[in-house]
Amino acid sequence: MAISFELAGHVVGIMVDRNITSEYLEEIHAVIEEKLKEHNYINLFCEIMPDNKVPLKLLLENIKFKFDHSNQIKKLAMVTDLAWVRRFMDIDNFFVSTEVRSFELKDRLEAIRWVTE
Repeated sequence: MAISFELAGHVVGIMVDRNITSEYLEEIHAVIEEKLKEHNYINLFCEIMPDNKVPLKLLLENIKFKFDHSNQIKKLAMVTDLAWVRRFMDIDNFFVSTEVRSFELKDRLEAIRWVTE
């Protein structure tokens, strides 16, 4: 099961604690969709913990999910030390109306401040 937590009523946190697979991505999406049933919109904090792999194919699949929910997800803070994922998230801004910012793990507190504003 995906690890999630609430930072505030509409701010949801996801900790990616293992390699991303199609099944794990579905679990993460289910957690997000459940929160969207409770709130008109959410802000999302997502941290990919060290040493976890993220296949490009699944990151591309995730764009569709974000596109389908971009009016409900106002902000997304992606926290990871995977530089290529941070660059990908910056490009992602062109496809969704969600405001996306990426952060290194050392900047986790800055990401939390930003996503809870």
